[in-house]
Amino acid sequence: MRLEGKVAVISGSASGMGRAGANLFAKEGAKVVILDINQEQGEIVVEEIKRNGGEAQFYKADLLDLNALKHVMNIIDEQYGRIDVLWNHVGTPGPSGVENVEEKDYDFAMGLNLKSGFFTTKYALQSMRKAGGGSIIFTSSVSGLMASPYSVVYSAAKGGVVNLVRSLAVHLSKDKIRVNGICPGITETPMMEQFLTRSEDDDLDKNMQYILSRYPLGRFARADDIANAALFLASEESGFISGVNLPVDGGYTA
Repeated sequence: MRLEGKVAVISGSASGMGRAGANLFAKEGAKVVILDINQEQGEIVVEEIKRNGGEAQFYKADLLDLNALKHVMNIIDEQYGRIDVLWNHVGTPGPSGVENVEEKDYDFAMGLNLKSGFFTTKYALQSMRKAGGGSIIFTSSVSGLMASPYSVVYSAAKGGVVNLVRSLAVHLSKDKIRVNGICPGITETPMMEQFLTRSEDDDLDKNMQYILSRYPLGRFARADDIANAALFLASEESGFISGVNLPVDGGYTA
């Protein structure tokens, strides 16, 4: 098993890509910590993992409440004594355009997509150093690598994640902590419709067909595609990879 004996914390793992990753990491031997604000769905994921013979626990956390986040990360450290893998996956599509964006919506999108990962990392470092190193993964986006005329705020936040990954990779190298990012394209998850219908003028079917026409492999990503990329970056198979932002996009960015 590729993560046997490892402790893996995954934020935003009550649904979608994070949920797929939690199940996969557990299957590969990790003790998985589900970190999410949705307690009902988070506990469902824990039960899924346990039914399949894995080990998991759920912790409810508002990742924009830094005091609560720090408290939860301290509890995780006390329980497990180490964190080997941290996947900062939580995110939100945020508002579209520029002209009608409200400050509160901007702050929420920037906070959840960028700020939360920075501070979750900060509060995990003590545990990762005790473990002798580890792997930190961020979920960015192809919109962090390329301009997005529709998702200006989201693109700005995910572009910040891309450079945060690079900076942390250099900063934490002395601690034997690798830092990498995953940049998904449109992915078939419950959040997919939110991405494609953020404006009143958006037509879901029309947007899906237009975007799909730009994917050389002829389909959108599935949650398991992203989970498999995360597993690779979490495991020792990527032991000499750090500071990389990996597109998982069916050739879209090419």
